[in-house]
Amino acid sequence: MILNNRGWSLKEMIFLLFILLLALVAVVCFSKQLMDAFGPTFKEAVTGKVTYATIERNMSDASLKYMDKYYKNDVGAGTITILSSNLLEYHLLNESDCVTSENDTCTGYVLIRKNKDSLVASPYVTCNDYETQGYQSWRMGE
Repeated sequence: MILNNRGWSLKEMIFLLFILLLALVAVVCFSKQLMDAFGPTFKEAVTGKVTYATIERNMSDASLKYMDKYYKNDVGAGTITILSSNLLEYHLLNESDCVTSENDTCTGYVLIRKNKDSLVASPYVTCNDYETQGYQSWRMGE
């Protein structure tokens, strides 16, 4: 590219615009791949939508904090049921953490069990329009 006192030629400008367009297409393609690679958490962060999976994940994370804080991760050989009302009571979960973007309020529980040296949390929620497969209402005292 030779610059002179007349500026860029039409060929040079078209060539630079073509390179800029290719770079833009590459960025869009790679961002789509990154969004797919990071999964639903990243998509929800970008779009701002709260789904049922988000609520289940919030409950699961809060239950693991609850276990660490109040039980020191001591489960024994059994399974512990932690209700969403307990997580709300101990301020490990907010009311807004249990509401979807479509204003569907959910309640539920998390089953905590030990798998070798780590804890495994299995969340179950029930909402107006959704219920996790395997949800057992008797665990909520219903």
